[in-house]
Amino acid sequence: MTSSNFRLDINPSDLGVGDKAKPKGSTFGSVMGNLYPSIVSIAQFASETAAAAGTYEFQKAEAQRATAEAKRQYWTQYAAQSRENYRNYEYQLNSWYRESDYVEKRRQYEQQLAEQQATYKGAIATAATKNFERQLADIEGRFYEEEAKETIELENIRAQAVAAGAKKVAGGQVGRTVERLQNQFNQQYLANLSNRQITRNFRIADKLRVAEAANVARENTSNQVQYYTPQPIADPIKPLAPLPITSVAPAAVSGPSKSALTLQVATSAFNAFQNYRSMLPPDPKEVLGKSFYKSTPAAAESVPATPAQE
Repeated sequence: MTSSNFRLDINPSDLGVGDKAKPKGSTFGSVMGNLYPSIVSIAQFASETAAAAGTYEFQKAEAQRATAEAKRQYWTQYAAQSRENYRNYEYQLNSWYRESDYVEKRRQYEQQLAEQQATYKGAIATAATKNFERQLADIEGRFYEEEAKETIELENIRAQAVAAGAKKVAGGQVGRTVERLQNQFNQQYLANLSNRQITRNFRIADKLRVAEAANVARENTSNQVQYYTPQPIADPIKPLAPLPITSVAPAAVSGPSKSALTLQVATSAFNAFQNYRSMLPPDPKEVLGKSFYKSTPAAAESVPATPAQE
């Protein structure tokens, strides 16, 4: 073998590089080679965008569900508390009506007791007064009976003196005898009259003491029965109607941020573009048409001139 049988220089066109390099292979392979990075990048961007949108919609729906659940629990508790408040108010109001009715009936009962006791005391006082009247009548009757008795006794002494004087006169005795007899009866009459006056004062004092004792007995009998004092009964306190429930409705649960979704989509687009750029083949580099070996005259003669060399 001689060096003239071999090509020691390399043509850049034979390597597929250089300004005038021509692609090898079929047209379909070349097109698919250029479209593959675009398809992969678009698929990556679409998948990441779809995932972000799905996550956003899920979080949004979850926030709406949580808000609806919070509102449902709030209004359920609000309605339950309102029913409980009005149920308790109705129970307290019914109790107040019952207690008010009992208080009114108890007051009427106490008033009836007071009236009955007053009527009974009045009857006792009336009976005691009537008894006192009878006692006074008896006292007055005995007093005037004794007065009449003494008056009759004095009149009898007077009558006896007159009868004795008449008898002496009828017997023929006149003058000093009759006069002495008359004086004797007069002295007896005056003595009895004086005694009567003394005993009359004693009888009056006795009558007053008996009347006072009878009056004290009447008062004691009347005072033994006391008036009934009705017991004070306080009115029940009327319950107040329940006040409106003051509460704050739950705030809406914050959902996902649209700005975060936009930033995530932009990041996905940037990542897809970067992936697309990384999948592209590198740019061809220009190689000078010069052999790495020294050319010989034989080789120069045997190698035909190329278009680049022309």
